Amino acid sequence: MRLRSALNAWLVVMTVVWVVPDTFGQATLSFAQLNGTVQDTGSRIIVGASVVARNLATNQTYPATTNTSGYYVVPNLPPGQYELSVQAGGFAKSVQTGLALTVGQSATIDVTLKVATAGESVTVTTEAPPVETSRSEISQAIDTVQIQQLPTNGRRFVDFALLTPGVATGRTSLQSTFTEPETTRISFGGMRDLSNAVTVDGGDYINEATGSQRSTPSQEAVNEFRVVNNSFGAEYGRALGGIVNVVTKSGTNDLHGSLYGYLSNKAANSRSLLTESPYDAYRRGQFGGTLGGPIQKDRTFFFMNYEGQRLGQSPTYPFTLIGNQSLNIPNNVPLVNAAKAALGLPPEDLNILKTLDNDNGFARLDYQLNTNSRPRFTTRWWTRVI
Repeated sequence: MRLRSALNAWLVVMTVVWVVPDTFGQATLSFAQLNGTVQDTGSRIIVGASVVARNLATNQTYPATTNTSGYYVVPNLPPGQYELSVQAGGFAKSVQTGLALTVGQSATIDVTLKVATAGESVTVTTEAPPVETSRSEISQAIDTVQIQQLPTNGRRFVDFALLTPGVATGRTSLQSTFTEPETTRISFGGMRDLSNAVTVDGGDYINEATGSQRSTPSQEAVNEFRVVNNSFGAEYGRALGGIVNVVTKSGTNDLHGSLYGYLSNKAANSRSLLTESPYDAYRRGQFGGTLGGPIQKDRTFFFMNYEGQRLGQSPTYPFTLIGNQSLNIPNNVPLVNAAKAALGLPPEDLNILKTLDNDNGFARLDYQLNTNSRPRFTTRWWTRVI
């Protein structure tokens, strides 16, 4: 029994040692990093300075200390707005606000401290993006403002990746026949669209059986994402094309929510040249809502999203069947029905619509041990009904 217990314990330990580093490595993809050098006005480094990054939405703090070279690193920061405060003995406290960090970013903020007078504190408010000098990758971040304000057909947020140079729609018909609905296949630099890596909150979102990307959460549940064209680091890996790194929304200390609805139909759209009345029906409705906020302020947060779609569209019929008045092509449907009636077959029903109805549900729960601790636990649920 002792041998069996010892063997079981050894297996558990080895499993944790083997799995956790890989899981942590994937999870870091969805975070940002802040680094820089602290020095005085004479460009002399300051050792042992206290550096604290505070998330303005959740009030979470992430501390660090400068090393013997005056360098600091604050890793694993959730994307968002931050306040950076730096202080050291004999120097005035420096506070910088308005620092916007995006997913996968490694930002450099160098701080200069002044010799302190009684109760002096220096506060800097800036909206300028931090300099990113520690990476050579070619990438572009698509933030919340762009996702919410730029128009897309069908509200597929991955379409925004097409704004990045060198990115185009993949040729799905020449690739795998195993595709998922409501998914935009993208190609980086002419590479196959099966050669990409798509991650959501650090987790792999590629179907390993087919190589195709899975359907991602709805646009309203996405906070931001980064498109990495090439020269990406080893932490990504497993991609010959490019990387799409998605981060979902989370709750904050403020309760917030939204309701939305979008309607598209043939009355508002231009008619396709390949359709002929009355076989030109088209209606598409997308609707849903979001709700997020604190369960316990500064500690536990939640975010939920529901989105539904109702789509109905007439199939495209050839003019040799339904006719075309402008081209003087007669309607041959009666002839087809007469031939089918002679054979004892039911007549053609051309009023059947192609439909694509689905419902998406997404929920996220974040828990922090305390406002000053590094461990953060996140659980996500996502379901799709078609």
